[in-house]
Amino acid sequence: MEGSVNLERQDRAKRALRILLVCVFIAMIGLGIVSPIMPIYASDLGATGVWIGLIYSSFSLSRALLMTPIGRVSDVRSKKKIMCLGLGAYALASILYVFAWNPLFLTAVRFIHGVGSAMVIPVASAYVVELTPKGEEGRYMGMMNMAMFTGFGVGPLIGGYLTNLSYAVTFYAMTALISVSLLLTLLFVPEESSLNIEKKNKRVPSLRVVMLNKRLKAIFIYRLIDAFGRGSIMAFLSLFANQTLGIPLPTVGLLLSIGILANSLLQTPMGIIADRHNRVMLVVAGGLIGSAGYLYLYLSSNLVNLITSRLIVALGAAMSLPALSAIAAEEGKKIGPGSTMGLFNTAMSTGQIMGPIISGVLLDLYDIYTIFEFTALVCIVGVILFYLITRS
Repeated sequence: MEGSVNLERQDRAKRALRILLVCVFIAMIGLGIVSPIMPIYASDLGATGVWIGLIYSSFSLSRALLMTPIGRVSDVRSKKKIMCLGLGAYALASILYVFAWNPLFLTAVRFIHGVGSAMVIPVASAYVVELTPKGEEGRYMGMMNMAMFTGFGVGPLIGGYLTNLSYAVTFYAMTALISVSLLLTLLFVPEESSLNIEKKNKRVPSLRVVMLNKRLKAIFIYRLIDAFGRGSIMAFLSLFANQTLGIPLPTVGLLLSIGILANSLLQTPMGIIADRHNRVMLVVAGGLIGSAGYLYLYLSSNLVNLITSRLIVALGAAMSLPALSAIAAEEGKKIGPGSTMGLFNTAMSTGQIMGPIISGVLLDLYDIYTIFEFTALVCIVGVILFYLITRS
């Protein structure tokens, strides 16, 4: 009798996981739609290099401010309700993009967009952690990463072509997708209590306790610096491809999608590998490969070079991220999944704040190629720091 109850519970947990991954996938398509057009849209509104950096960073600023406290709240409150509120903020921001008339207003909309994101992705990740069987952290977090990256990879492909119609059509499509994700979450994502998931952490651990964990400290530093690099490249790659190399916007969308989709396809198999091999060394190897991809951008002069660079970076990310996520998930089961994944994603957002702003300054002072050199160097430093901290 007890065995049949456990099997039924496992079936419900797997069904909840599938629904959650579909909702995240659709939401990330909506987010990815705007990625190839945002720097060009901002430039058309009169934004300089620094303004473009600020516009990108405002999204990450609100995420960085809110993800850790929201993650901590999700350890004791309903994750489903928090996600629904976040998707509502997503939908509001999607509509407001249509009415942006200058860089300042666009920056404010990006900030609101970030508020919604802070309530969706880290909370969904924490939910997945609670559904994960012991010893399968890499596989389950790999599936979560695959849902995110596949959605985010399909988005630019759609956005690049919709922009041929108008910016407004792109933003309306984004609104529609976010609304679908909100509806699916409301109707089909179960409350944790229905899956017999108890809120174990009635007292949320202090940030000091979380940061005293040496593995989490190493993860925070690596994730911050890695996101610094990704934020820099995502903010200015489409500008470089379109305005420096003369590549049309639909092709720019394809370029962004190729790298993200290649990354997503490798997430689940690399997650399984992360469950069987040394996770620290997978992170180190992936970080060095990704840095080589950023450096190759400096040598790029055509579309083939850019695609090659994107694929190198994707391979590095596919090696490092599932292993890094698995380490975070393992620690999250001890401390609290919401607190841990909130911190994990806060590190990412902090890096994404710093990267575009510093890169914007480099663009205004020097040229866009300097961004690629600097990014590669910073990411190599991040790999070294991660290795030294985990080794100690």
